[in-house]
Amino acid sequence: MISPFFIVGCGRSGTTLLRNILNRHSKIAIPLESLFVIDYLTVKDRKPLSTLKELIVREHEIGEWGLEITPNMLNDCSTPEGLIDRIHELYMEKNGKVIWGQKTPRFIRHGELLKTAYPDSRFIHVIRDPRAVVNSLINSDVHRSNAYYGSFRWNRDVNQGLSLKKRYPEDTLEVRYESLITDPEETLKGICRFIEVNFEREILDQDKTKTKEYSKFYNKINVKIGQPPDPQRLDAWRSDLSRRQISLIESLCAETMKRLGYAPSANYRSPNGIYIFYLRLQRIFGFMRQLFHYVLNRRQYIICNIRRKLKLSLLFGDIFKINY
Repeated sequence: MISPFFIVGCGRSGTTLLRNILNRHSKIAIPLESLFVIDYLTVKDRKPLSTLKELIVREHEIGEWGLEITPNMLNDCSTPEGLIDRIHELYMEKNGKVIWGQKTPRFIRHGELLKTAYPDSRFIHVIRDPRAVVNSLINSDVHRSNAYYGSFRWNRDVNQGLSLKKRYPEDTLEVRYESLITDPEETLKGICRFIEVNFEREILDQDKTKTKEYSKFYNKINVKIGQPPDPQRLDAWRSDLSRRQISLIESLCAETMKRLGYAPSANYRSPNGIYIFYLRLQRIFGFMRQLFHYVLNRRQYIICNIRRKLKLSLLFGDIFKINY
């Protein structure tokens, strides 16, 4: 089988856009986000494979892929990696494709784990201006972030990707969101070369309607699904964000911005302690609204997540990692 590839990066960097584009390719199948994959690869052989099989056929996210999996479909799987391979094979077969990819931005934090599981895999790291990313995180009904936590997330995830590039230079491709919007054809030709598929002009055709597989939950996250990218929105953060927000983002992300060539808009000031305290307090309320949104629109996902982590003895190790 052809080795998989992973589209990763800080959330709100354009990974969904790239996933939708590449899914138009005649050979590529990329399912919806699949955070459960990390748990199965993390547990390795510490739990019986029968337990993993019992759990994976009940995964809510696989149902969101449009798949129904039964235990007998997994009979020939002998490792956790084999299980993950198999469910993606089934997704490929359903869609008539031959290469599987993954688009789960937070996989950027698990590069070593994925590379160990799939030594020949490749990573496409999508990078976007932190001010645009934070602006999007703030305006997302699901993420409920703010300038402080959005900056922290961008810094952490982008630097994870830069480290991945340094460790695996031949297997990691950095793609600028800005290039994907302003020069899509050349950018996509480079991506196709990287994952060793022929460029197909059809992938440039913009879908006119929202993808059917996107539920109410996902449509809340990606409200512009199905709309053509607007180059004029690249600098929307300049008018959407306040001066104080921009200054905070640029001060917290200064070193990484400089490394990537993102110029500050003006001389920034160090964040005020009282303002940071306010943003931390604000994030608590934002998290509660996130939780409410999940309970309202994705209750079964929460149930599956807790059940899996309890069965795999991962719940308490993960409890302090619940963040965006």
